[in-house]
Amino acid sequence: MAPTSNLSSMEMLKIQASTLYTINEQQRLLSINEPGGGQAPAIFIGLASAGSLIYYHEQLPPDLMDELSKECELPLDIPKLIRKVQTFEPVNHVWMGPAYVFPESSDEWNRQVQLIGQEQCNLLAEHFPELTDLLHEKWPVSAYVIGDSAVAVCCSARISEHGAEASLYTAPGYRGHGYAAETVKCWQYHVKERGRMPIYSTSWDNLASQQVARKLGLIQFGVDFSITTVELRKGCDVG
Repeated sequence: MAPTSNLSSMEMLKIQASTLYTINEQQRLLSINEPGGGQAPAIFIGLASAGSLIYYHEQLPPDLMDELSKECELPLDIPKLIRKVQTFEPVNHVWMGPAYVFPESSDEWNRQVQLIGQEQCNLLAEHFPELTDLLHEKWPVSAYVIGDSAVAVCCSARISEHGAEASLYTAPGYRGHGYAAETVKCWQYHVKERGRMPIYSTSWDNLASQQVARKLGLIQFGVDFSITTVELRKGCDVG
């Protein structure tokens, strides 16, 4: 894969979309790209300075897609988009936030950060036991270790051929010390080593996560916007 400095913002958005969701040959959203899946949004819009990238759920009717496409001009009229989607199914969740990539040179981190494999999984027992059985599917998993316990962990929430999305946790009582940022540095380095683009995205109201992005000097390449419904209709004819 080419270095991110050689990729356009639109190319990055495509990599991110294919990392977040499974997408069929018609470029329609199928599910969340995680083990066990999960319902993909009715509409996902990736916004960048060069334009926008729009994906619709496979079950959205063509006439609704046409109506929504007319409302996707900037600036987005979010209430109007929500009302349009609600004509099909009730809206359950609306997401909007920045998406970042990492600088090319981010290959140094605190010595207390280490990769977690099966031999080190005992370090997760106190604060992150749920990750113990998920190391392979969330690799790389990096952790800031104090004593014999991981207090901050960064792993891959979703992985595709070309990208990996960061998932970051810091145990209560250890926040605000910069442990998260050091852990992310290690994670993104090993993602790049595997030829994937490390992606860090968050919501506008997650100020702590945005603070981590600032500490790391991340580069914002776009904004994510999505609308998810309560439950898409089963077996509907979408043409």
